Amino acid sequence: MFSTIRQAQELLSSHVEFTELESAFTLSDYASAYEDARDAYLSAAEALKLASGPYKAARDAYVAAAATYTKSLYE
Repeated sequence: MFSTIRQAQELLSSHVEFTELESAFTLSDYASAYEDARDAYLSAAEALKLASGPYKAARDAYVAAAATYTKSLYE
């Protein structure tokens, strides 16, 4: 990555001070976008959870019917 420790130190010292970065970037600027995206994700996840119930019930019924039919063939 860096051939010498001195190069790494020079790179770090040449960057902008942390306090200057802190004033240029704040999380509150992005909070509303994050909350909107999170709310959309949570509502989609809830809709998926509610929609998967009937499919799981149908799958379980099909598996039970197939098992019963297979058992009846070998009795």
